[in-house]
Amino acid sequence: MNRFRAWWRSRGSRWWSDYHWPILLVLGLVALLMGLIGFTKNGISTGEERTFLDNLYLALGLLSMNSGSVPGPVSWELQVARFLVPALAAYTALLALATVFTQQSQQVRLWFMRDHIIICGLGKKGVRLANQFRDRGKKVVVIEADQGNDWIEASRSSGAIVLNGDASDSEMLRKARLNRARYLISVVGDDGKNAEVAVQAEKLSFEREDGALTCIIHIVDPQLWYLLREKELYITADSHFRLELFNIFDRGASLLLKIYSPWGGDEGDPVCSNRLILVGLGKLGQSLIVQAAFQWRKQWVNADQRLRFTLIDLDAKQKKETLCVRYPHLEEVSELEPLQMDVRSAEFQRAEFLYDRVGNCDVDSVYVCMDNDALGLHTGLTLYQKIRDHQIPVIVRMAEDAGLAVLLKDDDKNKSTYKNLHAFPLLDQTCTPDLILRGTHEVLARDLHEAYLEGLDSEKVMDEGDPARDSWENLPEDIKEKNRRQADRIGVILDEHGYRIAPLTDWNAVNLVFREEEGANEVESMARMEHELWCQEMIAKHWKYGIQKDEDLKTNPDLVPWQDLPPAEKEKNFRFVRDLPRLLTRAGFQVEQQSPSAKESAE
Repeated sequence: MNRFRAWWRSRGSRWWSDYHWPILLVLGLVALLMGLIGFTKNGISTGEERTFLDNLYLALGLLSMNSGSVPGPVSWELQVARFLVPALAAYTALLALATVFTQQSQQVRLWFMRDHIIICGLGKKGVRLANQFRDRGKKVVVIEADQGNDWIEASRSSGAIVLNGDASDSEMLRKARLNRARYLISVVGDDGKNAEVAVQAEKLSFEREDGALTCIIHIVDPQLWYLLREKELYITADSHFRLELFNIFDRGASLLLKIYSPWGGDEGDPVCSNRLILVGLGKLGQSLIVQAAFQWRKQWVNADQRLRFTLIDLDAKQKKETLCVRYPHLEEVSELEPLQMDVRSAEFQRAEFLYDRVGNCDVDSVYVCMDNDALGLHTGLTLYQKIRDHQIPVIVRMAEDAGLAVLLKDDDKNKSTYKNLHAFPLLDQTCTPDLILRGTHEVLARDLHEAYLEGLDSEKVMDEGDPARDSWENLPEDIKEKNRRQADRIGVILDEHGYRIAPLTDWNAVNLVFREEEGANEVESMARMEHELWCQEMIAKHWKYGIQKDEDLKTNPDLVPWQDLPPAEKEKNFRFVRDLPRLLTRAGFQVEQQSPSAKESAE
């Protein structure tokens, strides 16, 4: 009995879910056939003259239990049929009622939904996110177009509401109560479809009465993601919509370097020979090159040596040139040696690229970023066998923490076998609530709060009772939202002053300084605009001037014209403006000055 329960939980329930309708159909046909045979025999034994259609009609009458009571003798076929047919009919009716009840109960639950999370697409990414959000007690609504998706029932069992339909349909988004949702996450397996979901969501966001919707869409193509990123920070002042673009390869590269860093030591003192081997220049591999070079430059800006890459790919030269065009500073801080080589070739098997001219292995780390898990593991094992005695880590990109990736886990059984061979499960590492919700606006909001705390410390403000003095993780949600709204205003302020926000390509952009000379004081003009926009938002939320700040009465002493603002409060706005280039660089953006023609056309 215990074995049966274990089998049912692990495989049986899934098997029955997949095949119960065909089984019920076959059983129903067999039961009707047995009823037909039984009534035929009964007619012969009682001397009644019945045609084939008469007996068929009586067999069909078993569905409603109206024809089963006949004078004997009753054959075993009829005996079985008059119990089996009604039982199957009742079971089917119950299934139908359960489906209708589930749909109606979901609709009732949706009526009361607020601050929930809508996930569009129930693929590998969607099901991971839905399950993890549910494990954290979050309310989740899933929109999935494929009614036969294997994960629908599992998601419903976990407590998520699953709606079948097109996520880019505005009516479907309304049905999911988008106007009350906190997050919309679209991880449909098509960049165009994800973008369409965002377009529809932005249109519907005007129906929101309070609070902003954060729309997070996954863009698979890193180049397209890069080109679209500046859309993230262009928000109108009264918008209730925030757009976040998510790319697992960019996030994956950042995490990979954090978990398996190729260097160590203090700033300006890199403890390594500065050489990395990178096999496979796909989406993850290219992101890894850019992020490693940028971190090297930022962390060891005074280092004499450049970071060296050996790049192995069938099209290594072309991909290297493309990267250098997109990131002009890449060759300033790194040496890129492209080797066009097939990992299955004898040349790769000899692995002479692992050694310098005198035969020394001068590699710090090896990253294998192949798109195929089996080929990636084969490549990683090949290189690992060559350098295992040198204690050099080999990191292999895998799709998820299953299958072949399990072979490389650091457990007691195989730690000695694959001590420096590691699997990096891309989906498991990147498709997590913490990572996917920490987008551009959240990063900027966190940095703004940290800058605020630094300002208080420098001014020696000792009001420990102020809840805004706490760390970001412990802040009340309304204070977090104030920081997000301040981040939302950055694009509006810069645009008004002839600047624009663009994806980071100029690694010197952090050194940009706004003018402060008399007659052309950009810092003061931007600071004034920030204060005025803040005042407009506060007044719209029914705040008013008061001698003291009072959350209950909604009074604030800073709700005054710029010229009447105390010098200390003005300085906070000045500090915010001066720090914008650094804040945006940390989020992967740069400030650029618009050309006069571009500014005029925008107006």
